[in-house]
Amino acid sequence: MKNQDINSIDDLLASELFRKWIIEKDEAAAIYWSQWIDKNPARLEWVAAAKAIIETLTESNNQLTNQEINREADLIQQKLLSLNPEIYEDEEPGYLETYTDDGKERGLKGIPFFRTRYLVGIAASLLMIAGVYWHYSNKPGQAPANAYKAFLKESKHKSLEYNNNSDSGQHIVLSDGSEVVLEKSSRLTYAANFSSGKREVYLEGNAFFNITRNPERPFIVYTKTIVTKVLGTSFYVKAMSSAETASVVVKTGKVSVFKRENFTSTDAGSATLKGMVVTPNQQVVYDIPNEQMNKSLVEKPVIASQANYSFDFDDTPAAEVFSRLQTAYGVPILIDEEVLKTCTISAALGNEPFYEKLRIICRIINATYEVIDGSVIINTKGCK
Repeated sequence: MKNQDINSIDDLLASELFRKWIIEKDEAAAIYWSQWIDKNPARLEWVAAAKAIIETLTESNNQLTNQEINREADLIQQKLLSLNPEIYEDEEPGYLETYTDDGKERGLKGIPFFRTRYLVGIAASLLMIAGVYWHYSNKPGQAPANAYKAFLKESKHKSLEYNNNSDSGQHIVLSDGSEVVLEKSSRLTYAANFSSGKREVYLEGNAFFNITRNPERPFIVYTKTIVTKVLGTSFYVKAMSSAETASVVVKTGKVSVFKRENFTSTDAGSATLKGMVVTPNQQVVYDIPNEQMNKSLVEKPVIASQANYSFDFDDTPAAEVFSRLQTAYGVPILIDEEVLKTCTISAALGNEPFYEKLRIICRIINATYEVIDGSVIINTKGCK
């Protein structure tokens, strides 16, 4: 992957690879920028600011295209330079000095900050973004139809409903063969034309779904705050009306998760999975009060299928070991094969939990790991 020449925040905004990481959650981009931050810790402030700008642009109800983001990033850069051509001459981040009550300097607190002129530039950028938002959100006829509103219209007069008032799970088989286990104090609603029309349901509460695959008719689960779209897979949705979070946990296959207000009729009808894509042993948790959606690994990843996997390794190349672990658990494990090419693993592993296997393998090759956006990133300097 080509190294990025980053000398300022506008270089980050202009970087296609950076946007792939922030917008598309691209795994290869994630490992690149994780390593870049490790090598450039003083630039963490730039990353945070650029990330905030891009996320602000892309969280509009009328999501901007990549070309529009490029154009707005260019406008931001031009505006910054027009406000103060010298704004980038002193971009090195500093540290806040702290003092004791008697006024004596206590030293560096270790909290990074932008210098005053740089803050002026960031503030100007964000003000511009507010204007961009207004411009796009007020374009007449540009907003795609909201899919949830269309669902409400279809199911308003004729709908079927299951209420589970018992103390155990209620097993439901839908007309397409899909199965739902509706937990207690939960409700499932769908339009009467489910068998011939769209496969859409509304969930209030918690349920496990095992969906019959049909790429031509995606299966969609609406809740109060998020929407889950699948082609055919199994997953849990937790969306109690009284809870401050909603979550989706994938058991098999692949799902995509959206904020409900951003899910359009175009998204509903497409056979492509967009939104935040989630795979086995990953989960999305939506923080309702803060309107934040985050992807992570589940607490205890399990082997993704019924196949038998051997974890006995005898002088096995480290890249092959991580590949076998990734296949078994369905968890993306990002490595640098060139760095690991001289590393081998000899170990007899069995029923250890996923994270324990990771720790043992990393200890053997003097590596560490971190989890970012539901992927495991292996950090190592290689083996002699």
